[in-house]
Amino acid sequence: MSHREAAFPLLRLRTATGSLVAPGGNDTSAVFSGFQRAAIGLLVAFAYYAGSQIGFLLKPVDSPISTFWPPNAILLAVLLLTSPRIWWVLGLAVLPAHLFIQLKTGVPLISALAWFVGNASEALLGAVCVRIFKKDKPLFESVAGVIVFLTFGVLLPAFATSFLDAAGVVLTGIGGDYWMLWTTRLTSNIVADLTIVPTIVIFGVKGLSWFRRANTSEYGEAALLTAGTLAVTLFVFARDSAISNFWAFIYVPLPLLVWALLRFGSGGASASLLTVALISIWNTMHGRGPLGMQSTVYAVLSLHFLLTVLAISFMLSGALIAERRRSEEALRAERGNLVHAQETERYRVARELHDNILQRLILLGLHLDELRTVSLAFAKPPLNRLYEQVSFISKAVSDLSHDLHPFVLDYLGLPRALKKLCGDTGVQCGIAINFSENNMRSPLPPDFSGCLFRIAQQVLENLRRCGRAKTARMELRLADRAILLRISDDGVGMDSGRSEALAHSLVREQLLALGGTLNITSDPSKRTVIEVSIPFKETSLIPDCD
Repeated sequence: MSHREAAFPLLRLRTATGSLVAPGGNDTSAVFSGFQRAAIGLLVAFAYYAGSQIGFLLKPVDSPISTFWPPNAILLAVLLLTSPRIWWVLGLAVLPAHLFIQLKTGVPLISALAWFVGNASEALLGAVCVRIFKKDKPLFESVAGVIVFLTFGVLLPAFATSFLDAAGVVLTGIGGDYWMLWTTRLTSNIVADLTIVPTIVIFGVKGLSWFRRANTSEYGEAALLTAGTLAVTLFVFARDSAISNFWAFIYVPLPLLVWALLRFGSGGASASLLTVALISIWNTMHGRGPLGMQSTVYAVLSLHFLLTVLAISFMLSGALIAERRRSEEALRAERGNLVHAQETERYRVARELHDNILQRLILLGLHLDELRTVSLAFAKPPLNRLYEQVSFISKAVSDLSHDLHPFVLDYLGLPRALKKLCGDTGVQCGIAINFSENNMRSPLPPDFSGCLFRIAQQVLENLRRCGRAKTARMELRLADRAILLRISDDGVGMDSGRSEALAHSLVREQLLALGGTLNITSDPSKRTVIEVSIPFKETSLIPDCD
């Protein structure tokens, strides 16, 4: 166990199932100490209490049912994140918090207990059903997982327990219209589940890792998205209904939600939609915004319907995007395996040519040289021709070996090998090729080095044959989590056909397997610029000391 896992046991989450498991596959509850269980219980109780406070703030004065009830959703999210072995701890932890806030607000004890049974039953039923039917599918990153969550984690539990809660309200005399109470309770809990549960679960599984790997631009984009969502939602829903009574205004935050989905996935979309839900429900309940002119009940129900449709749409879209991304990653991994197998075979053949056949040819050449020095005059011409043929074959075998695998990378590393390549090519074709490197502090993996070196080889060979350039420049640098190779010249450029042929010849499969990109800028009357970028994390080369 690393020191990070020992300090933060909740970080050891399995993304594929959304449940808390140890690295070896066993439930972490088996290794939870009494203190850890108590700490988790207190944290959940505090979250449940805070969610109840928010729910009471969003309860109309003339209604016993809140328009948005977070406690059930919070409890369901925690049950999905934890092992069933500690669920009883969570139940005992939230019961005092539930009774404290309910009795504090004047709710009768019987009603408070009935509501607790409804809340706990809804969360427990949803968590159990999700675990049974989801199996090994990712919960929010697959269409099957989303359908299971919507059906068995949200709709079925909320539908079933709303009968109990509405009946408790009517029997205790707090409310009278049973079916209106049932409808309001059902829709408010569905909206809470659809917005709160994905936000908590996805953040619990991936949130801390995202914060660790995010760069400054990603932080800035997240902050801009948050500020924009708040500003636009307040602009739409916080204004007086007499000013903004055009119902189409409710769709104004939609582009921001799409932005959140495409850039930050289902978690970002759920968090943004949660923000929109809280602001819109609060203002609609107080008669503001595009729906403020309607009665409170029907305005809130209309808003619930809209938020439900948006949440389901974004959840399914996020799952489709995640599945598409996993398919692309699997294809890239398969391509990488094929390229790796090809490179391994090339290396084996190159090593065999270099260490075996070439050495035998060199030895044969030495014996021929000795033989022709002691041979008679009439035998020297054929021996000289034979010696030249052996020398020619030796050079061809040596060139073929180095073409199959550039052994210079093994001895010099990529920067020095590229510098040598530039010098040798410049001498051969009479071109001044300047090479520069920047920020290359770490040795690169062999697949990165081999790919970039082969690209540089083919670009310089094309330059030597067709470019008619007098000077060229090659730059290698590590910047913005990517390795950049840029080659430019002052030749006459190349036409579109040669550019396309060059793009397809530049070890395309290996570059795609590494997630790299190639950009060729060329015009027959201007210079050619070839830029290659491969994503690379320098920290991946630092050994783990845990």
